Amino acid sequence: MGTGTPLTDGGLFLIQFLIGMVIFILMLRFLLRATHADWRHPIVNFTAKVSNPICFPVNKILPAKGRWDIAALITAFIIQTLFVLFIGWMTGKDFGAVFIVIASLTEVANQLLDMMFWLIIIQVILSWVSPQYNPNTAIFIQITEPILAPFRRLIPPIGGMDLSPIFAILAIKLAQIVIVGSIVQFAQPLSGIAG
Repeated sequence: MGTGTPLTDGGLFLIQFLIGMVIFILMLRFLLRATHADWRHPIVNFTAKVSNPICFPVNKILPAKGRWDIAALITAFIIQTLFVLFIGWMTGKDFGAVFIVIASLTEVANQLLDMMFWLIIIQVILSWVSPQYNPNTAIFIQITEPILAPFRRLIPPIGGMDLSPIFAILAIKLAQIVIVGSIVQFAQPLSGIAG
């Protein structure tokens, strides 16, 4: 989405990168809480410390209860919405309100699904490289196990091979292509931009 000048495009890229990192941390926070990850682990501790100030305003209204950190999702949605508005302002495009909401929701959903995809990939690689229990990498098992468990119930191990990661990855990618992709396609005419 170029604006014409290298300086503006560079600034836009930098802001997009920073926003992406913030959304990444918020999605990680959501997944860590949803999967009951050990909060004593350094990765979990770091994520909490970095994301607490970002989530604080929403947490005041919606305190976290149980395993679902709704504040992290809402904060991610608000930040992504502000970014879409900023992109519109920077590029001189007048996005429709419905498009802004849908674009923000689908971007947050894509980030969450991408994170699940890569966490499963990392866990599979670690299980090959270091099959023995390792407290430093155990966090990946804690995060991915609740994602893989439903697939493992449907497709039990065959000949000692656990195929649940393959089917989980397929399901995640299909959800991105079919469900999220269809919503994005539906939203395109609502952007208020021809073409």
